[in-house]
Amino acid sequence: MRLRSFGFGALSLTAGVVLLGGCEGTAPGAESASASTEAVTVDASGQMRVDLDAIFPAGEGRDLMLNNCQSCHTWVPVVVLQMNEQEWNRWASEHRGRVPGLSDEEFATLQSYLIENFNPETPVPELPPALLESWTTY
Repeated sequence: MRLRSFGFGALSLTAGVVLLGGCEGTAPGAESASASTEAVTVDASGQMRVDLDAIFPAGEGRDLMLNNCQSCHTWVPVVVLQMNEQEWNRWASEHRGRVPGLSDEEFATLQSYLIENFNPETPVPELPPALLESWTTY
């Protein structure tokens, strides 16, 4: 299990599900058994669960994104900003040096995955406020 602290409690990533705990009270709209998308649910105890499999489609590049991009920031801006190909290409030129452990082929695979799955035509998943507050800029 991997824990990251964002000041609102703990974010734990395990088996493709992010559990949000430590929040005071529940998030707006969390009174029901589940949030408005399949990606986010709230269990009976009020703990939010974010299903990464529902947000990050299977494919080459998925694990590269989840295992490398979070060393600098959460995955939230990736799914919220939904950049077009030109913007992702600009991102690639700005970010290549930040992941020196990736080969050029792996980096190209990561870039292709982001262009294909996180673009203006892709619906932005509804995320809990605690996750949205975990980043300020990209």
